[in-house]
Amino acid sequence: MDFLKDIVKEIGDDYTQLAEYISDSESFIDTGSLVFNGLLSGSIFGGVCSNKITAIAGESSTGKTFFALAVAKNFLDTNPDAYVLYFDTESSITRALLESRGIDTERFVVINVVTIEAFRTKALKAVDKYLQMPMDERKPCMFVLDSLGMLSTEK
Repeated sequence: MDFLKDIVKEIGDDYTQLAEYISDSESFIDTGSLVFNGLLSGSIFGGVCSNKITAIAGESSTGKTFFALAVAKNFLDTNPDAYVLYFDTESSITRALLESRGIDTERFVVINVVTIEAFRTKALKAVDKYLQMPMDERKPCMFVLDSLGMLSTEK
């Protein structure tokens, strides 16, 4: 056991710890679909795990954007002071589309990106701005990238 503690100490970062100290608490974002909640989390009352990355993959025109918007709406509805940063690679999100889905457009930011580098730069700027806020002022925030497969690279 001392060997493992020595390894954790030697690595010395905030992300390395003995498994016995890992938190068991998980929170979920309701997807709006009981069946999908169950598939993702094992409970119809769960959904997409917050603070983790969830990827939805499928053929073109199978409803991935529609599903992402439904999850974002449920997130906003559940968290009245939250906001969504929606990175749109196809310039397909319009105010009319958001309003037709009942999404609060005052708490929803659409960020158009074309390259992986632009997404990285803009996402990091948003994270940096978020981390500059005092902890007690930070509201729940969801990032959505729609879609990774459409991003090109500058290299």
